[in-house]
Amino acid sequence: MKKLLMLSVCMAFVICVSSMNQKEVQIPAAAKTGFAAKFPTAQKVKWSIEKPGEFEAEFKLNKVETSAVFDAKGNLIETETEIKESELPQAVKATIAKDFAGYKIDEIEKATNAKGATTYEMEATKGKDELEISFDASGKLLAKNPLKEDNEDREKK
Repeated sequence: MKKLLMLSVCMAFVICVSSMNQKEVQIPAAAKTGFAAKFPTAQKVKWSIEKPGEFEAEFKLNKVETSAVFDAKGNLIETETEIKESELPQAVKATIAKDFAGYKIDEIEKATNAKGATTYEMEATKGKDELEISFDASGKLLAKNPLKEDNEDREKK
């Protein structure tokens, strides 16, 4: 009973704090509740709309930049965690060394979907060639797209 009360207080706190950080973005209560249940110790939560029907919470968890995407019913769709290049699987490192030699690798994230499948996403830059690339755990290249900067990134530069 004590744990349930404490969890309820934590959830209410997270919801209140995240509500204060919003700018006219309407996040369904179920998404916030799902988030609070999965990440009760999250700090510095900032909500946004990922795409219609999907809501992203960006936050710090154990001092690590993390984000989680929920649907309107509060179901977790995907979690992304910032990692260091040294934390990449050896197979991913080998593919990068072979196919992206000379590229600077940055903004590395480990993404895990609701089914538990893990991918590794990052930015690769070489001169004017700026890419978003992703791999599965076996090192297979899943996507290679031109880097699209969002408005927040442009404002920082």
